[in-house]
Amino acid sequence: MCLVQPAALQSIVSGNIAGQPLHIAVQPTIARSAILGGVDDPRDDGPAWNGRGANYFVRTGISADVAWFHAVVAPQFWYAQNKPYEVFALADTSRRGFASPWYSSPNSIDLPSRFGAKAFSEMDLGETALWASVGPVDAGVSSSTQRWGPGERGTLIIGADAPGIPRVFVRTSRPIRTPVGAWSGSWFLGTLTESRFFDDSSDNDRRGISAMNIAWSPSDSSSFVVGLVHAAQRSGSYFSSDSLKKIHGPAQQINEAYAQFRDPVSGIRAWAEVGRAGALPKDRQFFSIPYEGLVYVVGADRALSSRHGTVLVSFEAANLEQPTDVRGAAIQDFYTSANIPQGWSQRGQPLGYSAGPGANTQWLSVDWLARAWSLGAFAERVRWNEDALIRQFLAYPNRHDVTVRGGLRTGVVWRGTEFSLEGSIGHRINYLFQNTTYIPGYRTVDVSIPSLRFAIAPAVSIR
Repeated sequence: MCLVQPAALQSIVSGNIAGQPLHIAVQPTIARSAILGGVDDPRDDGPAWNGRGANYFVRTGISADVAWFHAVVAPQFWYAQNKPYEVFALADTSRRGFASPWYSSPNSIDLPSRFGAKAFSEMDLGETALWASVGPVDAGVSSSTQRWGPGERGTLIIGADAPGIPRVFVRTSRPIRTPVGAWSGSWFLGTLTESRFFDDSSDNDRRGISAMNIAWSPSDSSSFVVGLVHAAQRSGSYFSSDSLKKIHGPAQQINEAYAQFRDPVSGIRAWAEVGRAGALPKDRQFFSIPYEGLVYVVGADRALSSRHGTVLVSFEAANLEQPTDVRGAAIQDFYTSANIPQGWSQRGQPLGYSAGPGANTQWLSVDWLARAWSLGAFAERVRWNEDALIRQFLAYPNRHDVTVRGGLRTGVVWRGTEFSLEGSIGHRINYLFQNTTYIPGYRTVDVSIPSLRFAIAPAVSIR
């Protein structure tokens, strides 16, 4: 978060092939570690999964550009010590022991409480991609992570805190200018994969997903952007040659509208995402309960600059809880599905906002940013699985599962690389809805959740 520009990629070959320009470069290495106490935390871990104990992640690679052809090979490796902590078993015997206790049909999703009973590691293609550029359009294949939306801590439909989706894609390489503004967009067909800790059936391990993102601004350099996202998944695969495993069954879809405003003069930036699962409501339904099924992410930050540095104040709130206004009406938890057991997930992590179904979060941070170093403080609150609490026996207010934590963070830039350190302390209150009030013989479980995170990554500017 320091006020420097990213360093250029380290070039190792630059020349020509058959008269076409050639450039080969080393991709910057990214390394992260997180030591978590108490329980796991599925947020802010990128495509990895951070369990209790020590967690490590590293990615590096190489890129090549030959005229209109581009390639990036950037594999990644991550490891989780995965020390034991308390989890509940799901009553559904068709699921494995670490499947979430809160999400079975009709509110089903693949979000394991823990990734197995021992240390866990994985290596995959990471941010690898191959594509061709023709004018303002790119087309190719990729396994990279994506962030669709302006949310700072997460986005509603497709976020960067889940493993990348192997896919074929078409996108604009730059905004396309028209008389009515500048347009950009992206579309893909991909494959989602079930985690190893969900169920024992191999017949439904793959799902096909299609998604489209269209954004508009008054000009290609405008500080105002609005966009629409539509994504849908179905059982099976778009790329399978087996007729029994091809795309079939009903779709689970999510739609989103987003906007971002940036004023470089005042240093203010504001953003909002509003999403809804399923088909758009009919007129009568919309006018009766216009907020039914809606979720949102809103936030703002302001950079106050001086000749000595910049103070950046940032706030973001997200609400994925579903309303319960109509007694007896079926309520579908956001990201869950009655038809697709894995719900809106990829390899056991939420495909969108990483706090998951029924979450309610608030984040506030203040950072001092100098050219080569930064120092800041933050605080946050998270209410977990709130919609699942409503389905529990005696779902009284004392049982909300809530995280409250605060911490400090700092960063130092050296030769274009930022070394950052973050430490926090806090509590997970009423963990797994466990509270003694009104339930004789029960117990209250509040878990201490200290954490320490360290990262090495290319330095980037905040603007």
